[in-house]
Amino acid sequence: MAIVVNKEEKRRNIALSCRELLLEYGINSLTISHIAQTAGVGKGTIYEYFENKEDIVFEIITTFIADHEKKLLERIETSDSTRQKLFHFFNILFEDENAKKHLKVYKEFLAISLMQESQEMLDFSAQCRERFMVILGGIVEAAKASGEIESSIAISVSSFAVFATGLVVDSRLSGYDVQNEINLFLDMVLTTNKKGE
Repeated sequence: MAIVVNKEEKRRNIALSCRELLLEYGINSLTISHIAQTAGVGKGTIYEYFENKEDIVFEIITTFIADHEKKLLERIETSDSTRQKLFHFFNILFEDENAKKHLKVYKEFLAISLMQESQEMLDFSAQCRERFMVILGGIVEAAKASGEIESSIAISVSSFAVFATGLVVDSRLSGYDVQNEINLFLDMVLTTNKKGE
Protein backbone atom coordinates (compact mmCIF):
# COMPACT_ATOMS: atom_id res chain seq x y z
CA MET A 1 0.00 0.00 0.00
CA ALA A 2 1.32 3.45 -0.96
CA ILE A 3 2.24 5.92 1.75
CA VAL A 4 -0.15 8.87 1.86
CA VAL A 5 1.63 12.20 2.24
CA ASN A 6 -0.15 15.28 3.53
CA LYS A 7 1.04 17.88 1.00
CA GLU A 8 0.51 20.91 3.27
CA GLU A 9 2.34 19.23 6.14
CA LYS A 10 5.24 18.26 3.86
CA ARG A 11 5.44 21.85 2.52
CA ARG A 12 5.52 23.20 6.05
CA ASN A 13 8.16 20.67 7.15
CA ILE A 14 10.41 21.57 4.22
CA ALA A 15 9.98 25.27 5.02
CA LEU A 16 10.67 24.74 8.73
CA SER A 17 13.86 22.83 7.94
CA CYS A 18 15.08 25.76 5.80
CA ARG A 19 14.40 28.68 8.17
CA GLU A 20 18.01 29.06 9.27
CA LEU A 21 19.15 28.68 5.67
CA LEU A 22 17.11 31.71 4.62
CA LEU A 23 18.48 33.72 7.55
CA GLU A 24 22.04 32.75 6.58
CA TYR A 25 21.86 33.27 2.80
CA GLY A 26 19.04 35.77 2.36
CA ILE A 27 16.50 35.62 -0.44
CA ASN A 28 18.71 36.42 -3.43
CA SER A 29 21.50 33.97 -2.55
CA LEU A 30 19.20 31.10 -1.59
CA THR A 31 19.05 28.33 -4.20
CA ILE A 32 16.78 25.34 -4.76
CA SER A 33 19.88 23.15 -4.38
CA HIS A 34 20.53 24.62 -0.90
CA ILE A 35 16.89 24.09 0.01
CA ALA A 36 16.80 20.48 -1.21
CA GLN A 37 20.05 19.60 0.53
CA THR A 38 18.97 21.17 3.83
CA ALA A 39 15.53 19.54 3.69
CA GLY A 40 17.11 16.18 2.84
CA VAL A 41 15.15 15.74 -0.38
CA GLY A 42 15.87 15.92 -4.11
CA LYS A 43 15.40 19.08 -6.17
CA GLY A 44 12.52 17.39 -7.97
CA THR A 45 10.74 16.88 -4.64
CA ILE A 46 11.01 20.60 -3.93
CA TYR A 47 9.19 21.30 -7.21
CA GLU A 48 6.47 18.80 -6.25
CA TYR A 49 5.59 20.99 -3.29
CA PHE A 50 6.60 24.49 -4.39
CA GLU A 51 6.13 26.30 -7.70
CA ASN A 52 9.43 28.18 -7.48
CA LYS A 53 11.95 29.65 -5.05
CA GLU A 54 9.63 32.54 -4.17
CA ASP A 55 6.93 30.08 -3.15
CA ILE A 56 9.21 28.44 -0.57
CA VAL A 57 10.46 31.85 0.61
CA PHE A 58 6.83 32.87 1.19
CA GLU A 59 6.27 29.67 3.16
CA ILE A 60 9.36 30.26 5.32
CA ILE A 61 8.46 33.91 5.92
CA THR A 62 4.94 32.77 6.86
CA THR A 63 6.48 30.66 9.64
CA PHE A 64 8.44 33.70 10.86
CA ILE A 65 5.28 35.80 10.82
CA ALA A 66 3.35 33.17 12.77
CA ASP A 67 6.11 33.19 15.41
CA HIS A 68 6.09 37.00 15.66
CA GLU A 69 2.30 37.10 15.76
CA LYS A 70 2.18 34.56 18.60
CA LYS A 71 4.89 36.38 20.55
CA LEU A 72 3.18 39.73 20.00
CA LEU A 73 -0.21 38.46 21.13
CA GLU A 74 1.37 37.01 24.28
CA ARG A 75 3.02 40.36 25.03
CA ILE A 76 -0.20 42.27 24.41
CA GLU A 77 -2.21 39.97 26.67
CA THR A 78 0.21 40.58 29.55
CA SER A 79 0.50 44.35 29.00
CA ASP A 80 -1.29 46.66 31.39
CA SER A 81 -1.56 49.73 29.19
CA THR A 82 -2.13 50.82 25.62
CA ARG A 83 1.34 52.35 25.66
CA GLN A 84 2.92 48.98 26.49
CA LYS A 85 0.84 47.22 23.84
CA LEU A 86 1.79 49.71 21.14
CA PHE A 87 5.43 49.70 22.23
CA HIS A 88 5.54 45.90 21.89
CA PHE A 89 3.80 46.11 18.51
CA PHE A 90 6.40 48.52 17.12
CA ASN A 91 9.45 47.02 18.86
CA ILE A 92 8.92 43.31 18.21
CA LEU A 93 11.22 43.24 15.16
CA PHE A 94 14.01 45.02 17.01
CA GLU A 95 14.06 43.48 20.48
CA ASP A 96 16.65 40.70 20.12
CA GLU A 97 19.19 39.26 17.71
CA ASN A 98 16.82 36.60 16.36
CA ALA A 99 14.20 39.25 15.58
CA LYS A 100 16.88 41.35 13.88
CA LYS A 101 17.79 38.39 11.62
CA HIS A 102 14.13 38.10 10.61
CA LEU A 103 14.05 41.87 10.06
CA LYS A 104 17.00 41.59 7.68
CA VAL A 105 15.09 39.04 5.56
CA TYR A 106 11.96 41.21 5.72
CA LYS A 107 13.92 44.25 4.50
CA GLU A 108 15.32 42.20 1.61
CA PHE A 109 11.82 40.97 0.76
CA LEU A 110 10.52 44.54 0.90
CA ALA A 111 13.31 45.80 -1.37
CA ILE A 112 12.76 43.01 -3.90
CA SER A 113 8.99 43.49 -3.94
CA LEU A 114 9.40 47.25 -4.45
CA MET A 115 11.87 46.75 -7.29
CA GLN A 116 10.12 43.91 -9.11
CA GLU A 117 6.51 44.83 -8.36
CA SER A 118 5.60 41.17 -8.74
CA GLN A 119 1.86 40.73 -8.18
CA GLU A 120 2.55 37.53 -6.26
CA MET A 121 4.89 39.38 -3.86
CA LEU A 122 2.50 42.30 -3.50
CA ASP A 123 -0.38 39.93 -2.69
CA PHE A 124 1.74 38.07 -0.15
CA SER A 125 2.85 41.34 1.43
CA ALA A 126 -0.78 42.49 1.67
CA GLN A 127 -1.78 39.23 3.39
CA CYS A 128 1.04 39.61 5.92
CA ARG A 129 0.18 43.24 6.55
CA GLU A 130 -3.49 42.39 7.12
CA ARG A 131 -2.64 39.95 9.92
CA PHE A 132 -0.86 42.67 11.87
CA MET A 133 -3.38 45.37 10.95
CA VAL A 134 -6.06 43.34 12.74
CA ILE A 135 -3.94 43.28 15.91
CA LEU A 136 -3.02 46.95 15.61
CA GLY A 137 -6.62 47.90 14.86
CA GLY A 138 -7.79 46.20 18.05
CA ILE A 139 -5.28 48.14 20.14
CA VAL A 140 -6.03 51.51 18.50
CA GLU A 141 -9.82 51.13 18.62
CA ALA A 142 -9.71 50.10 22.29
CA ALA A 143 -7.50 53.12 23.02
CA LYS A 144 -9.94 55.45 21.24
CA ALA A 145 -12.87 53.92 23.13
CA SER A 146 -11.08 54.41 26.47
CA GLY A 147 -9.99 57.94 25.59
CA GLU A 148 -6.27 57.13 25.55
CA ILE A 149 -6.26 58.30 21.94
CA GLU A 150 -8.55 61.24 21.31
CA SER A 151 -11.31 60.15 18.97
CA SER A 152 -11.29 63.64 17.42
CA ILE A 153 -7.72 63.14 16.18
CA ALA A 154 -7.74 62.06 12.56
CA ILE A 155 -5.28 59.24 13.08
CA SER A 156 -6.12 55.91 11.57
CA VAL A 157 -4.76 52.42 12.03
CA SER A 158 -3.00 52.92 8.69
CA SER A 159 -1.15 55.91 10.17
CA PHE A 160 0.26 53.64 12.87
CA ALA A 161 1.19 51.06 10.22
CA VAL A 162 3.02 53.72 8.17
CA PHE A 163 5.01 54.64 11.29
CA ALA A 164 5.90 50.94 11.78
CA THR A 165 7.07 50.68 8.16
CA GLY A 166 9.12 53.85 8.63
CA LEU A 167 10.85 52.25 11.62
CA VAL A 168 11.81 49.27 9.47
CA VAL A 169 13.20 51.49 6.72
CA ASP A 170 14.99 53.96 9.01
CA SER A 171 16.43 51.32 11.35
CA ARG A 172 19.25 50.80 8.86
CA LEU A 173 20.59 54.27 9.64
CA SER A 174 23.60 54.48 11.93
CA GLY A 175 22.71 55.80 15.37
CA TYR A 176 18.96 55.46 14.82
CA ASP A 177 17.37 54.75 18.21
CA VAL A 178 14.24 52.73 17.46
CA GLN A 179 13.00 52.63 21.06
CA ASN A 180 13.39 56.39 21.43
CA GLU A 181 11.48 57.00 18.18
CA ILE A 182 8.69 54.70 19.38
CA ASN A 183 8.44 56.56 22.68
CA LEU A 184 8.38 59.96 20.94
CA PHE A 185 5.57 58.75 18.66
CA LEU A 186 3.58 57.36 21.59
CA ASP A 187 4.07 60.62 23.53
CA MET A 188 2.54 62.42 20.56
CA VAL A 189 -0.54 60.21 20.07
CA LEU A 190 -1.54 59.07 23.55
CA THR A 191 -3.64 61.44 25.66
CA THR A 192 -2.27 60.08 28.95
CA ASN A 193 1.05 61.72 28.09
CA LYS A 194 -0.58 65.03 27.20
CA LYS A 195 -2.24 65.15 30.61
CA GLY A 196 1.09 64.57 32.30
CA GLU A 197 0.10 61.16 33.65
